[in-house]
Formats: sequence, structure tokens, C-alpha cells
Amino acid sequence: MSNRRKYLNYTTPWGVSLAPVAKAGWSAFLIHESGYQAALENWNHEGVDSPFWRLYHNPNPGCCIRFQGEDIPLGPSRFVLIPANTIFDCCGPVPACHFWLHFTVTRLTGAVPEVPVVLKATPLLRAMVSATIETHLEPAGEGRDQRLHHQSSALLHTAFAEWDMPPSPALPERLIEVLELIQRAPHSDLSNGFLSERSGMSLEKFIRSFREHTGITPAAYVLNTRLRLAGEALALTEKTIDQIAVENGFPNRHYFTRMFARQFGCGPAEFRARQHRKRGM
Repeated sequence: MSNRRKYLNYTTPWGVSLAPVAKAGWSAFLIHESGYQAALENWNHEGVDSPFWRLYHNPNPGCCIRFQGEDIPLGPSRFVLIPANTIFDCCGPVPACHFWLHFTVTRLTGAVPEVPVVLKATPLLRAMVSATIETHLEPAGEGRDQRLHHQSSALLHTAFAEWDMPPSPALPERLIEVLELIQRAPHSDLSNGFLSERSGMSLEKFIRSFREHTGITPAAYVLNTRLRLAGEALALTEKTIDQIAVENGFPNRHYFTRMFARQFGCGPAEFRARQHRKRGM
């Protein structure tokens, strides 16, 4: 009988521990939709605004997105990563051969500029998007959709690896737990006093530490998270506005509408109508 060796350590002296990077922020994606169309006839849309991120790639040239008056061409040599709440126009003078991913960064610390990011289509990115498009062309089915999920996740991780972004600061374990609570239970009591107690820090130290590591106050982070999650629910579910308000920690629809309009430039009902029109609903 052979001897069995038990490896109880998650890391070794020979590898690179990635736990600190994952805990810092860029650790997971929630993918809402993976799409591919070989020839979209009308891809002209003004003022596109969404609470989720997008990754765009067009295998054929001819179309672009317009951001603050500047045209950003789409084509086989590039990918375009568009952060949430970035407002832009889709310009399609020719039928758009278009691949896209809609997703949410589920663990994000610090602010990200609302500006499209152009990424060079490296050989690896091209190979991965080609494989994903081939899967899109297969007959619909559960097996195909599972492959699309894994391929789309791998494509996003590869795109973010190509993005020359500043490293996220390492977060104390106590703050990570607080951020996870805010994401997981936006309807709960998320006052500074409650969160500081959960973190095991005094109120003053908690607020100072939170702002140092995220760039904003706890109250602003809580509000931004609640509004982001509410925007996703408006765009992707049929829940009522009152239900969405309650589930995301707003005391009533009036206050929710006021805060939402301040953030997104329109009320929840108009925002939902825009999203449905863009999705052809």
C-alpha cells in the first residue's frame, strides 16, 4: 500500500499566492449576457447608459462608438471595455458584425473612470473570442450555454489582464467583510455605527480606514452600491419599482427616485423603459 501525502497548505514556496490580489478587488465577474450577431442592420443608438459593464469586439470594421464627440472605431484589431454608467453612442453606418459581453464586476474597490478603454486584440484574445463565437453558432442547449459561460469568463479575465490599470490596494480583512456585507445585504442596516461595530473598529477609525482604502466615505459607498444593484434589477428583472426600492435599502419610492435621478440623470421608470427599448422588449 502506497503512502499518501496530505497537502494542507493552500500555497507553496514555489508559487505565487494570488489571495491578496483577489481580496483587493478584481476577483469575480457576474456575466449577464454573451452575444454575437453577424449582421445587425441597425446599430445606431444615442445615449447608451447602463449600470453594468460591457466588452465589445467587432470581427469586421465599419462601426464605432462615440464618446464625448470622439469616434472610437470597432474592428478586428481591438476590444473596447466600457465601465458601468459610461454614456456613449453606437454608430453603425454598415451592418454590425458584433460580439458583446454584459457583466458586473462583483468585487470592485475604488473608483473607475467612466471612460471606454481600448485594448489591443492580442493573438490570445483573438483566439478566445473566435472560440466563443464558434460556440454561439452551435445549436442552442444547456451544454452550449455552459461552455459560453466558461469561455466568456475566461475572455473577461484575459481582457482585464491586458488592461494596464493601477493595482488595487490590499484591503484589511475586516474591511473586506464589510464590503461583502454591503453587496450581499443592501436592504439591511448599513449605518456607519453598525458597520464600524461589524469591523471591530471605533467609529472614527472605521470611517478613516474605509475612506483611505476605497476613496469614498462608507455612506457614499453604501448608496452607490444600492443604486448600482437597483439599476441592475430595473434593467434585468420585472420586479416593481417599489419592490426594488425596498430590497435595496431605500425607505420609500420617493427617496429612491430622487437618489436614482441624481445618479443616473433620469427616474427609475424612464431608466427601465430605455433599457427595454435597447433590448428590443
